[in-house]
Amino acid sequence: MIKRLNLLYILTKLVPFSLLYLCSNFLAFLLQRIFKYRLQVIRTNLKNAFPAYSQKALQNIEKKFYLNFCDVLLENFKLNSISKTSLRKRMKFLNPEVLDRLNERNKGAILIGAHYNNWEWMALSLSTRLKQDLFSVYKPLNNKYFDTLMLNARQRFGAHIIPMLEFPKVVLKNKNRATVNLMIADQSPHKSKLDYFRTFLNQETPVYLGAEKLMNAANLDLLFVKVNRIKRGFYEMEIVPLTDQKLSEKGAATKLHLSQLEKMIINQPENWLWSHRRWKHSIKK
Repeated sequence: MIKRLNLLYILTKLVPFSLLYLCSNFLAFLLQRIFKYRLQVIRTNLKNAFPAYSQKALQNIEKKFYLNFCDVLLENFKLNSISKTSLRKRMKFLNPEVLDRLNERNKGAILIGAHYNNWEWMALSLSTRLKQDLFSVYKPLNNKYFDTLMLNARQRFGAHIIPMLEFPKVVLKNKNRATVNLMIADQSPHKSKLDYFRTFLNQETPVYLGAEKLMNAANLDLLFVKVNRIKRGFYEMEIVPLTDQKLSEKGAATKLHLSQLEKMIINQPENWLWSHRRWKHSIKK
C-alpha cells in the first residue's frame, strides 16, 4: 500500500494543472453525455430546487455542474502533493482574523462547511493557517486503500481527522480549549434520525441538529465558511460568524447556517453537489 501511495504522490505532483483541466473537460462530457452519471438525480434536484427556472436555465446549471464536479474531483488528486504555498495561493483566506480573535479569547467554535466548490482544499488550507487545533469530522471509507489515502491527505498539515462516531466525544473533551471543529453539514440524515425539518431550496428538508447540539453542549461559537470560485483552480474562503439572541431555541442555529448555504447555492448553483440524493428522506413519516 505504501508503494502505491508513493507512486500516486509522484504522478499527481508531476501532472500540471493545465493538463488536469483538459482531462476534466473530457471527463465532464463523458459523465454527462455518455455515462449519464446520476443524471436523473441531478435533474430532479435542480427542478425541485428552482421551480421557476426555465428548462434552458436548468440545463445550463446542469452542464456547469458536471464541469465543476470533475474539476473538484481531479483537483483532489493533488491533495497528497500540493504545497502549502500553492494551496494558499489557490484557496485565498479573506478574513483569518475571525479565528485569530477566537484563539486569543481561548474560545472554541463549530465551523460549518458544505459540499460546495472544493471543500477538501478548503479544509486542508485551513489546517495550514490556524493558530489553534483543527478537528474535522469524516466518515471512514469501506475501501481501506482510499481511506488511508484520504486520511494521509487531510491530516498532512496537522489537522486532526476524527471518525464521525467519535467526533462528539472529542468536541466535548476539548470544550475549554480554543479549537475549531469543522463539520460538512449539508447531507441527508439517516431515516432513523428524521426529527427536524426546514424549508430549504423550496422543499421540506430533513437536517441534522448535531452541530447546534454540540455548540450548545460545549459552549462554542458558531461559524460558517463560504467558498467562492474566482476562476478555474482558484478559490477564496470567508468565515461568517453566526450570532442570534435566540440560538438556544431548537433549530435556531441550524436555520442560520442553512440560510447561509442557501444564499451561496442560489448565487452559483452549479458549484453544489447536486448528484447527492439530498431529499431521499424528505417526506415526514
